[in-house]
Amino acid sequence: MDLLKLNIWRKIIIIAYIVSLLAMFLIDWGYHFNIGHVIRLGVGALVFWVVVDRV
Repeated sequence: MDLLKLNIWRKIIIIAYIVSLLAMFLIDWGYHFNIGHVIRLGVGALVFWVVVDRV
């Protein structure tokens, strides 16, 4: 995947996904996160990716 050829919305989706994953595991929220949260976050990012593809 060539990140330079992606449009701005897709770059935002990728950056937001990575930042949210980092925040999920690096910031102590007082709540235990697990792999299910990562999967749901990934599915949400994929849905936004498909919606951007339709627009």
